[in-house]
Amino acid sequence: MSEKKIEVRRLERWDEGLAREMGRLLRDLTPKYDGGAMSQEWVEMIVESELHDQLLVFDGEELIGMATVSVVLGAYVGRNVYLEDCVVKGDRQGQGVGGILWEAVVAWGREKGARRLEFTSTGGDKKTGAVGFYLKQGAEIRETNFFRFELL
Repeated sequence: MSEKKIEVRRLERWDEGLAREMGRLLRDLTPKYDGGAMSQEWVEMIVESELHDQLLVFDGEELIGMATVSVVLGAYVGRNVYLEDCVVKGDRQGQGVGGILWEAVVAWGREKGARRLEFTSTGGDKKTGAVGFYLKQGAEIRETNFFRFELL
């Protein structure tokens, strides 16, 4: 029996089965997500963009984690990376998968010439969950107001 290998891959093309797996995985991020497949339009926009990527973590052929990364350009701040929808499959949390994904996100940002990585998190406190994970990776909590305005 061959041993499975954990690896990070970039989303490269539309695949209906993978789109369904990605949708199911998002349920581990938020119960608000209906678990539906990612749309072909969304996948194609990510794949075709030089400023966006979808990083996927596989154990063999099983999708166990993912993160959306985007370069954000600002006149003052320059080039930063924004991390969105970073998730590890529930039964794989606490097994080092998040660390592998984090390293891939950081490497992607450096490859893109970004100055910093920015993101938000509502998961857990400073000792547990996503917040605790990010603090252990060296991220810091900023004192800021993060706003949202619904466009649609």
